[in-house]
Amino acid sequence: NGQCPDVFGSGLQAAAIMAFLAPVAYLTHQQVWRFYKWALCHLESWCIHRDKYWYFTCLMRARFEEHKNEKDMRKAIQLLREAEEEFWFRQHPQPYIFPDSPGGTSYKRYECYKLPEWCLDHWHPSEKAMYPDYFAKREQWKKLRRESWAREVKQLQEETPPGGPLPEALPPAQKEGDLPQLWWHIVTRPRDRPVERERERERERERERERERDRDLTIHACK
Repeated sequence: NGQCPDVFGSGLQAAAIMAFLAPVAYLTHQQVWRFYKWALCHLESWCIHRDKYWYFTCLMRARFEEHKNEKDMRKAIQLLREAEEEFWFRQHPQPYIFPDSPGGTSYKRYECYKLPEWCLDHWHPSEKAMYPDYFAKREQWKKLRRESWAREVKQLQEETPPGGPLPEALPPAQKEGDLPQLWWHIVTRPRDRPVERERERERERERERERERDRDLTIHACK
């Protein structure tokens, strides 16, 4: 019916969480952000009409802002636990999922078409001749990779702590103009949607232009 119930009532105390003052082992600002975004996603699934959604979104944000200066860590952790429990009972049974997100209709749809880059080494010369510019550039990349590999491994070993790397991110280049660590996989990564993505974007732009024309005609008719 388009009505948006009070899915996150006064019992939702996630607003009492002060992320920047919380201990990293228990509570981080990333955890609060993820919870906030996830709550908004379910709120959008409950509220069909956008005006109601934005109204309840403002109420939700107000609850987060109400206790943003909370300094009692035990209270913040307890409030987060209570908020997650209430969210579990009030979550939407069938929340909206983006097509490319995990659980979406097109999640990893194009992964089966992505082959390892080394497969190009087994192409026949007649096949490579159809893409001369790319394979010429690829030979330059391979030469640069052979020249920079020893330096990349040395830097990686020097900057890695004894107990192993802490973050997943690789160390950056030492100076401007140098290559980052393991750059080969970044340069040669396959496209997500080689041709279809551009076609979808063009269709979306065309639909947006049609919607604008419809709005203009509606405004003109009302006048």
